[in-house]
Amino acid sequence: MDDSSKALQAFLDIISLDRIISILLLCLIAWLFLVLVQFCLNQLNKALPKYRLIWSRSFPFVRLFVWLSVIIYSIVGIIDPHENLILAVVGSISIVVGLATQEPAKNMISGFIMMINPPYRVGDMISVSGYYGEVTKLEWSVTWIRTFDDNTVMVPNAEALKTAVSNANSGALDEMVVVSFTIPIHADHKLAIALAKEATQCSPYALLKKPIIVNLGNDYSFGQYQQTITVKAYVMDVRLEKKFMSDINIRVLSAFKNAHFYDAQQTVLQ
Repeated sequence: MDDSSKALQAFLDIISLDRIISILLLCLIAWLFLVLVQFCLNQLNKALPKYRLIWSRSFPFVRLFVWLSVIIYSIVGIIDPHENLILAVVGSISIVVGLATQEPAKNMISGFIMMINPPYRVGDMISVSGYYGEVTKLEWSVTWIRTFDDNTVMVPNAEALKTAVSNANSGALDEMVVVSFTIPIHADHKLAIALAKEATQCSPYALLKKPIIVNLGNDYSFGQYQQTITVKAYVMDVRLEKKFMSDINIRVLSAFKNAHFYDAQQTVLQ
């Protein structure tokens, strides 16, 4: 009997209903455990939102550890394969590695690399493949993003790894928000800067322990020169980015209008 026949016979010898049921039961227990872990993490996110990024980022590593443990125990503890079968499995794995240039395999390998050296984590606000939003789930093969339009976008990890990724907060809970305004060239620019800074400081979404920067520039549009006021401030939570931008717009524009920077026919450009 040649080696291939021996390996096949060894494989047939270890197949039994008891072993299959044991493996399926082990997988079910692991799945239920992960569901429980995810439920507990969601409750922690609600109870302690300040630390939600830490809870969310721990789940991919817990999931990886659990399934690796299931695979190892199933092979060593339940199947207990013969040496010839191990050699056959190693040969099969070599074939799979040889086919790693295919898209699914590339995505999984890219996901493993991203877990070791992550360009972003769960909870980060990123821009990738033309989409901008919060990373809600980081799996082996794909990254899930929720945009501000409440759309869920699936980005293959191989695509994310080979393209430029813009990360707005890089693991922090806060991030910088930039909002620009234009005012007529004849307006008092010193007063405009002071009003913009004061209005931004009054926002309930502003992280006041970080600086608020207001810059002045020039803009030529509609056949005339205008002054550009750019506000750079930090929002206390990345999920409040759009609310913070809207609040800055309302407060700063109201301050500029009360200072009579605009005529009745003039509109604000952003």
